[in-house]
Amino acid sequence: MNILDIVSSALASNQLLAGGVGTLAFGSLMYLLRAVPEKTLELIDKTMWTKVFVESMSNEYGDVDAFIEGRRLNFFSRSLEMKDGGLKTGFGGGFGVYDGVLFKYSKTKSAQQITPFETIAISFLTRDRAMVERFMRDCKPDEHRNSIIISMYSAGGSEGAMRRRKRGLDTVFIDDAIKERLVSRLRWFQGAEEWHAARGIPWKLGIVLHGPPGTGKTSLIHALASDFGFDIKYVKSLHGLGAAFKTGTKNDLFVIEDIDTIASGLNRNGTREIAIDGGAPRGSPLHEILNSMDGMQTPDGLKFIVTTNHLDRLDPAIVRPGRIDEVIEVGPLSLECARAMFRAFYGREGIAGYAPRTGAELQRMFSTMRAEEAEGELGRVERVREVA
Repeated sequence: MNILDIVSSALASNQLLAGGVGTLAFGSLMYLLRAVPEKTLELIDKTMWTKVFVESMSNEYGDVDAFIEGRRLNFFSRSLEMKDGGLKTGFGGGFGVYDGVLFKYSKTKSAQQITPFETIAISFLTRDRAMVERFMRDCKPDEHRNSIIISMYSAGGSEGAMRRRKRGLDTVFIDDAIKERLVSRLRWFQGAEEWHAARGIPWKLGIVLHGPPGTGKTSLIHALASDFGFDIKYVKSLHGLGAAFKTGTKNDLFVIEDIDTIASGLNRNGTREIAIDGGAPRGSPLHEILNSMDGMQTPDGLKFIVTTNHLDRLDPAIVRPGRIDEVIEVGPLSLECARAMFRAFYGREGIAGYAPRTGAELQRMFSTMRAEEAEGELGRVERVREVA
């Protein structure tokens, strides 16, 4: 008697056993009938749909949220929420159509975060990645195409972001040699990942701009970011610098303004106590800052510009070669730059006598005086200087 005969005989003589085996077989069949469609749908989901996830901390979230609202199919979802003064897509899921392609979306909020954290997941019924990239480009309204995003970071982390209109380098009155040096260095750095890797050098770029107040350091950074299409991540506190740097992408430029004021008192032998969000002071050891700029915590592709009015007040470790790649002085405007600024304000040539002034001083003068008055004032100061 073979094994099949033995099993058949046992089932025939034991109704309870036969019922159990029958139930098991029926359950297995139902599982297969349910699992096969699920697995088929899962396979279709993986092979037919292209997905993109957008988080509320990203710069694109608001644009994507508003873009979906204008293209979703209301028949499937009428969930809305009031946000930023207008109706936006509510939480939940639905379908929409973009450029003739069906997409489905899901908008969720995490309850585990101190700060509300939202995610929009979008799946497009296409394998064409280029179509998804067009969707993300088209999400950006016309008024945002000519702007950059400035995100603020303090000791407690991100403080949100704001948009600023782009500014051309030709509107910043600083010696052309300085502009060309910075543009050349940034352009080279953007394509130098392999160059750094081949030589075992960290792929990062640190720049210090120093000089008197009002010489245009901030305006220059704004224009450089605009020219290269960078968004700015503005660091207001050196505590947590490493965490801020980790949020960067290849399109981000970190800016630390007036580092001599926020790093005052820091040195290699001690710490300066800083209060975080009004709480108890916490130490901010210099080595954490140095390691963030050039150490194990430094992410690949990092770009940062530091400004200071007093280079001599900084600990030499902060500006040493290897940590900082370019140290550039931005001083009062030369006669050539002052004349270019005069032309931009008055529409004609001008300025005969001139004593070096900062761009801020000239801007105030040109904004409040007629051309002849400004020329006379600049010439008078020059004559006084010659007599002295």
